[in-house]
Amino acid sequence: MNKKVMIVAAVLCLTACGNTNSGEPVTSYADNSETSAAETSETSAEAVHDIDPEAEEKGLEGVPYFFSSRSEEVTFVPSEEIVKFNGRHILHNDIEYLSYTGSAVRFNMTGDRAEAVLVSNGGAYSDRQQGWIGVEINGELVKRIRLEDGEQSYVLYEGEELKNAEIGIVKLTENQTTNTGVKSVTCNASRLAPSAKKERSIEVIGDSITCGYSNEADGPEYGFSCDYENGAATYGYLAAKELDADYSLVCISGLGLISNYTEYVGEKEDYLLLGEVYDYTDTNFEQRRGIEPLSEWDFGGGSDIVVINIGTNDYSYTGKDEDRQYEFYEAYYDFLGDVREHNPEADIVCTMGIMGAELFGQIEKAAEDFSADNSDEHIYTMKFDYQSEEDGYGGDYHPSVATHEKAARQLVDFLETLD
Repeated sequence: MNKKVMIVAAVLCLTACGNTNSGEPVTSYADNSETSAAETSETSAEAVHDIDPEAEEKGLEGVPYFFSSRSEEVTFVPSEEIVKFNGRHILHNDIEYLSYTGSAVRFNMTGDRAEAVLVSNGGAYSDRQQGWIGVEINGELVKRIRLEDGEQSYVLYEGEELKNAEIGIVKLTENQTTNTGVKSVTCNASRLAPSAKKERSIEVIGDSITCGYSNEADGPEYGFSCDYENGAATYGYLAAKELDADYSLVCISGLGLISNYTEYVGEKEDYLLLGEVYDYTDTNFEQRRGIEPLSEWDFGGGSDIVVINIGTNDYSYTGKDEDRQYEFYEAYYDFLGDVREHNPEADIVCTMGIMGAELFGQIEKAAEDFSADNSDEHIYTMKFDYQSEEDGYGGDYHPSVATHEKAARQLVDFLETLD
């Protein structure tokens, strides 16, 4: 009979990822290490479970936090010691909430079952603002789960024993429409370990384009729905995967630098601008709960690459007015200073263009002036190709998955010229 083991630690974040999938469990995966944890254990009647002090030397990815000579039911609360986090996450009421599109928790498992207790709070419109997570195994999306409001347990994987396989829980939906929290994870396993960190990291800052706003909708007439949104099929997520980099997406639909999206040129919408979001872990989450002061995000030395894709919504305010466009230039110049402060060694790429490049000239000028004024040789500009009708449109004429794939390829090609 399997013993049950409870591992308690400070909670951290989780996420979900997605692509259309039947949701059937995958039954066979190759071992991604030369020797599984179970094979390297000392088998004796007394040895039930322990941490393997030689795991790293034996070539396993990640030092185990749980190691046993046989499978046991293990429940843990995600923490930095137990899992790897991608993207921002925030601890609230002992639940680790995944903040932005693509935020995720990843761990390695030798075992045959994993489930998670998730807490979800959809938006005001339950028909189109319910959260989704994706489950990845060894980097492959194997199922997507539409979450119910409240606390529920969901099976992530059940089937043939996986050998040192990476399990990823990825948030597929947007920051401002859904809250997705990980309360605990339970596995039937003989080995559990945090996934290995990548050698490079990339941060992508943006608006609805970066969020993947209705990127799986069959046309612009479908508008917005989380059911059509796949954060694992966005250009930022795909580029990180191609680069084999850890990632963080910081994005909100409608977000701007001096004005969020507005229906009338010259009429400013300045609630929760980029400058009020970037320095903090999850401004939306804490403001809605009346939490003060806001939690500052720990950049941990910064990313290796930062991509800023902002300005599409600002143009809805500035139009062609020179004074308003100059206001955008000044704000962009200042924001570059903030990004550089938090990412001192990063290559910073300033871009826009997928849904229009009207303010790209101001972006180029701000980047050029900031670079010259601060002797900063690692700030670049790149204009994305405008989306093509033949690639289809997502909801409300947002980029389709095909467009995101092309944008990811363009971004990766550009970044490779910087190496």
